Amino acid sequence: MKTENHDHLRQELRLAQLEIKVLRDQLLKSTQETLQTHATSESPDTSTPAAKSGIIPMQPHLSVPAPRENNPQRVLYIEDSEPNFRLVECILEDRPGTELTWAATGRQGLDMTRANPPQLVLLDLDLPDLHGSKVLEELQAQPATAEIPVIVISADATPSQIERMLTAGARNYLTKPFEIRRLLCMFDEVFLPA
Repeated sequence: MKTENHDHLRQELRLAQLEIKVLRDQLLKSTQETLQTHATSESPDTSTPAAKSGIIPMQPHLSVPAPRENNPQRVLYIEDSEPNFRLVECILEDRPGTELTWAATGRQGLDMTRANPPQLVLLDLDLPDLHGSKVLEELQAQPATAEIPVIVISADATPSQIERMLTAGARNYLTKPFEIRRLLCMFDEVFLPA
């Protein structure tokens, strides 16, 4: 029974990876077409309220930044589910210079963060040993880790929980299942200069 369960999880992971690749390719193609259309149009579109006000909506940087070999983008994902980690790994695989590491428990994540501080922590809340809020609290309490941005990725979509985590110091909060575009936007906010 256990082997069948592992085989089923592997199949689901392969399907998810394929779906992500297809979506990423479609997104890149759509973005390139949009950029070409805007580059060739003679007058800007001012029909939307955002365009009229001059506000530029948040967009992920789909053109991949140059590799950062001397200064890698170190990301730690504290998540007890390997398929969830593999999903994020697949999403970030086209980001040159990104080093994604995995901690399956809150305590392991805290130890890894102290030993080699990442530049970004992705944090699940429902961990087997510590609740993610406790992990965030401990990260915020240590001077060496207090400034590391933390993005919570959780299935808990209750407004009170989201507010609690943001008030406690999380930089952002994504609910599962999350939109890939939102994760990439949040990632870019941390790593790409304004």
